[in-house]
Amino acid sequence: MTRVGIAGLWHETNTYSARLATRRSFEEFELLSGEAVRTRHAGTRTVMGGFIDGCAGRQDVVPLFSAGAWPAGPAPREIADELLGRLRDQLAAAGQLDGLLLNLHGAMVGGGHPDMERDVVHEVRSVVGDTPVVAVLDLHGNPSLEFVAGCDAVIAYDTYPHVDMWERGREAARLLATVLAGRRLRSHVAKLPLLTSPLAQGSEQPPMRDLLGLAAAARGRPGIARVSLLPGFAYSDVQRAGFSVLVVADDGADNEAHVVLDELTAAVEARAEGFAVSRPSPAEAVRRAAAAPARPVVLADVADNIGGGSAGDGTALLAELLAQQVDGAVMAIADPQVARMAARLGAGASIGVEVGGKTDDLHGEPVPISGVVERVSDGRYRTSGTWMTGREFSMGTTVVIRCHELRLVVMERVTPPFHREQLTSLGIDPAACSVIVAKGAIAWRSAFGDIARVVIEVDTPGVCPIDPRALPRTTAPVRARSTPSHSRPRSRSADRPR
Repeated sequence: MTRVGIAGLWHETNTYSARLATRRSFEEFELLSGEAVRTRHAGTRTVMGGFIDGCAGRQDVVPLFSAGAWPAGPAPREIADELLGRLRDQLAAAGQLDGLLLNLHGAMVGGGHPDMERDVVHEVRSVVGDTPVVAVLDLHGNPSLEFVAGCDAVIAYDTYPHVDMWERGREAARLLATVLAGRRLRSHVAKLPLLTSPLAQGSEQPPMRDLLGLAAAARGRPGIARVSLLPGFAYSDVQRAGFSVLVVADDGADNEAHVVLDELTAAVEARAEGFAVSRPSPAEAVRRAAAAPARPVVLADVADNIGGGSAGDGTALLAELLAQQVDGAVMAIADPQVARMAARLGAGASIGVEVGGKTDDLHGEPVPISGVVERVSDGRYRTSGTWMTGREFSMGTTVVIRCHELRLVVMERVTPPFHREQLTSLGIDPAACSVIVAKGAIAWRSAFGDIARVVIEVDTPGVCPIDPRALPRTTAPVRARSTPSHSRPRSRSADRPR
């Protein structure tokens, strides 16, 4: 059988975040080499799990390297260099590979590396030469022309919340199999300087639902292997930010590919106004939640979107819930000092402390609370939900503090609300709560969307504002598209480097 390497380097980088992606950030989420990659991902519905399953019976999978961290600010230069070096070393030690599958994000930034995905492909090509490479990106990726040109095929998730990771990994493996069987593919990209709020990017609502329908229809055309739409990650101050259209086409089908690029970019621009949103203030949102006749109500703390790299310690909604004395609410917040302090005090102890608002001056002031430590946990859980199904996660030392009728889940580690187990592992039934505060925009729906009777998205302060134009930018997104020089096919010579 042919030998296919699998590797990944995944991080959604919010360049405005004060919380950097440190080496510990990767160690706590994922920093694996060799067979440990297979052990972690086999049987999971992750992209890497999809790679493994998609190659089964076709190719011999060679697990190489996989690193990832929860969204945050940029990784310092030494960490970015280390990650690239480890990937390069694992590739060099792997011996002859017939193909390579890459799990990337598309919006990763590191110190000295404003385009990490481009640099990943550069390192890969320095080792494997002309070996076919197929990559999977997050729907929030900001792929550059240079990155796309370095791959044979690039595809992206179709869903937000991201519930199709495994499917896209499996699809990438099948695309690579066709290349190994002799099919010649090129990837083309068109970029628009359109910065959009995550609230307008949900795949089940317009405008994205309609655009994805057009993309799916285009896949059936002669010469077109795959079409992906990436509304991008606007909280990154890089030129490659914006809306991207990706087309994978047969070699020789450049004209067909560029017709699809033209049609879809025109469709996106025609719907640009549909990506503009506005939402109520924290005070108004909490008033609406308190008066809602159906429960539970989900208050989406959009600008403190942990899944977008925020601090996770925003206090605007906590302050309002306490001020308006809303009963039966639950809210998770990151505050390692308070989590450890409460754990030392132990379950049943009284506590009075200021919580949240400590990472920076963008997410509100610390809020004084008093209550009882209801539960202490190591914060570990395994998810059976739709986001990375089967993976284990950890919030670190985690406590539940009951403040009158509000339960405050205080986490040591900044962990996004992607899984219902974040609450159920602590003995909290979210369906029985009156209000659930979710520090996210859309992805929290994979955890609570099926039980939410009312959803109120809130215009809170933070580094993921509802209107991305509120952030100060030093670079302007640009309009660009692949040209023959960007997407020329590479030789498939028998003496290519191994």
